[in-house]
Amino acid sequence: MTIGIITNASRDIGLAFTNEVAKWLIAHEHKPIFEIEQMHTSSFILVLGGDGTMLQAAAIVAKYDIPILGINLGSLGYLTDVDRHDGISAIEKMLAGNFMSEYRMMLEVDNEIALNDVIIHGCGLLITVRICINGNHMDTIRADGIIVSTPTGSTAYNLSAGGPILRPDSEMLLLTAVCPHNLYTRPWVLSATDEITLSPVDEEKKRNVIYMDGVEKSEIKFGETITVKTSQYKTTIVKTAEIDFFEILRKKMGGQ
Repeated sequence: MTIGIITNASRDIGLAFTNEVAKWLIAHEHKPIFEIEQMHTSSFILVLGGDGTMLQAAAIVAKYDIPILGINLGSLGYLTDVDRHDGISAIEKMLAGNFMSEYRMMLEVDNEIALNDVIIHGCGLLITVRICINGNHMDTIRADGIIVSTPTGSTAYNLSAGGPILRPDSEMLLLTAVCPHNLYTRPWVLSATDEITLSPVDEEKKRNVIYMDGVEKSEIKFGETITVKTSQYKTTIVKTAEIDFFEILRKKMGGQ
């Protein structure tokens, strides 16, 4: 079986764990590959890192419908399955078919996809954004930025901005303003079938940046518009550990 490996090298010093995994796979007659352009040939992808590395992998392989198994090498991971010390055991379960698949909706902007969120940010200055839902004017909001999030991304920047937490397997969109200037502004929960258009209306503001899953993609200027919608693609995340979302959330949030 061909198995892709995507590693966060800064979390795996000297690629020690990556080499351990690769040697284990070869010893069990599997073929590890590391070249991004060949990932589409994999039966599944091993992601060695944290949530950021999982987001990178999702953008690469979602279009090929390849499942992702995440092994956490960081301190906080909502998307990964297990921590490093349980990594080989999780791979064994995956190969034995002892796992569950979770299908996560994604966002799309101009044929680019994101698992967590799409953000317009004012780069340190307030930005005024006209927001339309399915072509209907919803509001014009002045804030540090605007977040459009999936349920998976609800525990990311959306959460820090005061947005609600959604079950990751639900089918909804979140629209949350970052530090809004108007006291009445509150997060919106929308249908997954809704299309959201965002357009800056500050003529004097020269630099508004679009981020997708934390990666800067482009700038958007006065009078320009982007449309954010649910992608036709989904990310398939593999779970071998029998821990439900609420237990994970409670532990990650420091609850009892």
